[in-house]
Amino acid sequence: MLEERDQFERTEEPTPRRREEARKKGQVAKSRSLIPAVTLLAATCVLYFIARELLVKLERLFRGCFSLTGRAGTITQEDVFSLLLESGLLFLPVLLPLFAGVVAAGVAGGALQTGFLWTAELLRPDLSRLNPLAGLRRLCSGEAVAELVKALGSVMCLGGLGVVALYMHLPAFAALSTLEVVDIVRYGGREGGWLLTAGVGVMTALAGLDYAYQRWRTEVRLRMSRHEVKEELREHEGDPLIKSRLKSIRQRLARQRMMADAARADVVITNPHRLAVALRYRPDEMAAPKVVAKGAGFVAQRIREIAREKGIPLVENKPLAQLLYRLVEVGEEIPETLYRAVAEVLAYVYRLRQRVDLRSGA
Repeated sequence: MLEERDQFERTEEPTPRRREEARKKGQVAKSRSLIPAVTLLAATCVLYFIARELLVKLERLFRGCFSLTGRAGTITQEDVFSLLLESGLLFLPVLLPLFAGVVAAGVAGGALQTGFLWTAELLRPDLSRLNPLAGLRRLCSGEAVAELVKALGSVMCLGGLGVVALYMHLPAFAALSTLEVVDIVRYGGREGGWLLTAGVGVMTALAGLDYAYQRWRTEVRLRMSRHEVKEELREHEGDPLIKSRLKSIRQRLARQRMMADAARADVVITNPHRLAVALRYRPDEMAAPKVVAKGAGFVAQRIREIAREKGIPLVENKPLAQLLYRLVEVGEEIPETLYRAVAEVLAYVYRLRQRVDLRSGA
């Protein structure tokens, strides 16, 4: 019963593989309101630097429009076209940095959320989206309710900001008709800039909260049950039982090869009972003596038995046996620090063999 419950309860953090697969499918945390907020923030920053020049251009435009409407006679199509062309040439150098900043901020806002992600998974046709029942379920789901709450919250915050700004400046609006064009433009630029900055601040705060919520919801969606984690581990790394079986087979084969190499050793250095290290040296093949087998406990006992069967000398040298066992792996040559000690052992072995050969020859 407990295993069945663990199979469906998503209580585990998503694995890196699960995150990577979700990213390939486009399932990443992203807020729909963050990019508009970032673009408006960028536009506000750019306007801060070009506001003075923009107000001068607007003043010239208003003067041109008022002078055109106040001129005697009818306004021809050529006059309107000429005014539009002059306005475009007037504002284009000022508005180009604004447009460039907005585009760059939009691209950066998307990249900050998802990185440079390209996936065609969301573009694939999905016939389930045409199912009216599925669409109705999506409209009544908790996600749709959350989106509605976020939209109403944004409208209420921005609407409340607009109402407060209108209430604060209502007396000033009535006096605008008595001001000059220059004063009207300056007033509109100053108060409009304040309102824009406040609105962008509210939108940015709401977008930050929405992005935090999206990250939390994405993490919840990607969570895995213990059963899923075990299955993924089994698929990625293989069945633990099979891995254990293969490991034991590899260890057994390696031990067999090591015992076969131990039978061709020149000397076996012992601890005397706990450790055994077999050395082989061929001057024409090796730069230094090589450890062909080593072991502790049962393996050391088996190496000593093979040495006795093959007539390989057993030399008891506890410090040297411990150093060789700890520092040198099977198949490696001994380090220079052990040359002298091993050379003394090999010299003793060679002298011992010479004596045996002389006796056998006698």
